[in-house]
Amino acid sequence: MTLEDVKPWVSRVASEGVPCGLISKHVEPGFLLVDGTVLLESEKDENGFYIGGAGMDGMYLKTGTLYEPVRDDNGKITSFRRMAGCLGWFSGEEQQIIFQYAMNTPEHLIEDLTAALPALKKSPQVHDLFLSTAEKLKQVPPGECQRLMADIRAAYKGRNEQSIRERQQAAEKSAKKKRRSFER
Repeated sequence: MTLEDVKPWVSRVASEGVPCGLISKHVEPGFLLVDGTVLLESEKDENGFYIGGAGMDGMYLKTGTLYEPVRDDNGKITSFRRMAGCLGWFSGEEQQIIFQYAMNTPEHLIEDLTAALPALKKSPQVHDLFLSTAEKLKQVPPGECQRLMADIRAAYKGRNEQSIRERQQAAEKSAKKKRRSFER
């Protein structure tokens, strides 16, 4: 089974903009999901994941659940993927290592990280990063670890694709400006 075979938990966007405030009502930038979860642009963790909220009448409490946008081919956010509960155990650097090395099973990932340790002795920071990632992964239950790996892979792959889309759009705009200035 590959990481793409792990079924994600995804909830569609019901509306953009979140009604807030009990007395002075206003709309905050963010998303309301069909399951009632609220995701505000102003509420993201240090790694860029949205922090879920629940509530009513414009008042919301953080749930601690992390979400990553799912985009269509044009880059528009259409839904959100709920990330594995243990994602918060890992720093951004550790998540990047999991993204780069996770291919199929938690066992293989831990083996690969552990096998790299002797070669990393000359770089104590990188060695410690690989070691801490492997040690934390050992604490994650197997089913949850597979979900974690699949979620991180999907999130960072989606971020890379969005970055490419944004660069392509910027290049296209620049090319149009150059053509217009050339035509004048």
